[in-house]
Amino acid sequence: MTPFTNRLAKNFKHLKAWASRFPCDAFRVYDRDIPEYAVSVDFYAGKVVVYRYRKAQFHSRDEQNFPHVIAGIKEIFGVSDADIFVKERVRQKGLAQYEKVSEESHMHVVSEGKYKFLVNLSDYLDTGLFLDHRLSRRWVSENSVHRRVLNLFCYTGSVSVHALGGGAREVVSIDLSSTYLKWAEDNIQMNGFPSSSFKLVRADICDWLNSAALENKFDLIFLDPPSFSNSKKMKTDFDVQRDHVWLVKQCMSRLLPGGVLFFSNNLRSFTLSDEISSQFLIEDISRKTIPPDFRNDLIHHAWLIKAP
Repeated sequence: MTPFTNRLAKNFKHLKAWASRFPCDAFRVYDRDIPEYAVSVDFYAGKVVVYRYRKAQFHSRDEQNFPHVIAGIKEIFGVSDADIFVKERVRQKGLAQYEKVSEESHMHVVSEGKYKFLVNLSDYLDTGLFLDHRLSRRWVSENSVHRRVLNLFCYTGSVSVHALGGGAREVVSIDLSSTYLKWAEDNIQMNGFPSSSFKLVRADICDWLNSAALENKFDLIFLDPPSFSNSKKMKTDFDVQRDHVWLVKQCMSRLLPGGVLFFSNNLRSFTLSDEISSQFLIEDISRKTIPPDFRNDLIHHAWLIKAP
C-alpha cells in the first residue's frame, strides 16, 4: 500500500463518518496532503473526480506516481475506471472554469441535507456544486424563512434550493448563462418546489443592478461572484478586487430594512475595501463557512454585511 493509499483510506474513514452526520454524500477526501501526490480527490456518491495540478516545473515523479493514485482510489472506494473522472487544474482567468472541456454528459445526483443536486462529472472543470460552500448554503437555508431572497451569479441554483427549502417566500436567481439557469431550474424542480416560489432571470448582473427598479428590494442577498470574468456576453470585464465596492454598494441599496448581504468570493489574495468596512456593519464569517473536508482557510472568503 502506497503512502497515498494509506492517507486516502485514513481521510475517507474520518470524513465518511462526518458526512453521514451532516449529512451529505459529496465531499473532498484528499487535497495534496503529500507533495509527491499533488492531486485533489472529490467523492460524489460513489463516483470520484480527481484534479491534477499543473506546476511551473514539471516533475517526472508526478507522472510516475499518478498510476498509484488511480490504483489507490479504486482500492479504497471500490470503484472502476468508469467511475473516475480526471481533470487538470491550472490557473484560471475569466470564466474558463465554467467552460466545457468535454461532451460526455456524465450526470449524477448527490445529496446535501434533505436536498438533491445534479452534478456533471465530465463536461466542466467544476461539477456544478461548490463543495467548499456547503456551510454557506446551510446558513442561507437557516436564514431564509419568510424572506425575499436574491441569488446573484446563481450558477446551478444550489443556494436557491436551500433558500426555498428554508422557507423563503420568494427566490430570484440571476445568471448570464442560459445553460446554468436551466440546470438551476432542474435542481429546483427536482426538489419539488412550485414554480410560483422562484424566478430565474438571464442577465448580466452588473447591467441588472444598474437597471433594476430601486423599489425591487430583498431581505437577503447572496453574492458570490467569480474572481474574474471576460465573457463575450458582457459589455465589460469584471474583476472582483477592483469592482467589489461598486457591487456591494449596489446590493446594499437593494436590501429591505434589517436585511443582510452574504458576500463571498474565491480570490485567495482578496482584500475587502476599507470603504466597505467604514460604511457598513461587517462580520467576517470565512472560517465559520469552511467545512472540515477543506483545510485551506483561503479556499474562500465570506462576510455578512448589514446597514449601520
